Amino acid sequence: MRQPLTLLSVLALAACGGGTPVDTGPPPDIKLDQANKAGTQALSMDLPSVAVRQYKVALSRAYERDDAGAIGDVAYNLALAQMKAGDPKAAIATAREARAELARRRAAVPPELILVQSAASYRTGDLGAAASAAQEVIDSGAKDPDAVRRAWFIRGLVAADRSDAAGLAQAIAALMPPTKQADLEADRQELQGRAALLAGDSGGALSLLEQSASNRQQALDYRGMARALSLAGDAALRSGRAADAADLFLRAGRSALLQGDTATATPLLKRAEDLGKQTGQTSIVEEVVRLRRVAAAQPAKT
Repeated sequence: MRQPLTLLSVLALAACGGGTPVDTGPPPDIKLDQANKAGTQALSMDLPSVAVRQYKVALSRAYERDDAGAIGDVAYNLALAQMKAGDPKAAIATAREARAELARRRAAVPPELILVQSAASYRTGDLGAAASAAQEVIDSGAKDPDAVRRAWFIRGLVAADRSDAAGLAQAIAALMPPTKQADLEADRQELQGRAALLAGDSGGALSLLEQSASNRQQALDYRGMARALSLAGDAALRSGRAADAADLFLRAGRSALLQGDTATATPLLKRAEDLGKQTGQTSIVEEVVRLRRVAAAQPAKT
């Protein structure tokens, strides 16, 4: 029933499957399973608000059913959908409520649920809560090694934001050796790029962050791709490559805008526009103007 873990980051939707009946425990509930599957289908169609509504129906049914396992699994799905819908505060509330319910029943809390709470906390800027929840996953002995790796990734992001080179190095070491899994490799490359930025190696950071963006694209993690492109833009600017930085900020901002993340897109596009003017790249300036018109004409994603 729980969707495959994709972070968070959060959400490589191509990997998501439908609700899978468990082999033990109470018999399956058709209403719950149908709502859960409908939520997954909505996410695969990039309709996160619809997914949120369906998962809420499924979660309400799980509480009605008094099924601890379903509560944990569907709460995880709902929190992921809320993150995709751009509402990390709601995702935190969903995770906390489910964790409190499971704690009262002395039932196991899925590490993935703790992880999505960590990711949502990071998204809201609560670095302490993000690091604490990530550490819970690391200490939990989770059977899914990917969950542990993603928890280390969040720890690394927090360390980078705090300019904690030692903590960042520890997180990078935990993500070694390299893997052929695109999203996990993107995590490692992004942290290495952040470490290079802290060390003043802008050229090395640019290469790593561009590789990370490419792997995010392959993993269908477009939010993470936009973030990596933005960081690559910073690295290019620090390297004195203002023209390249303008292009990277444009690409990052355009992707964020088309995802419906106006708050992230607006400053990125402004940076692209300013740098485009400084470097004489009229095509970039014109593209920013066009994107603003498109955004103004389009209804918000649902």
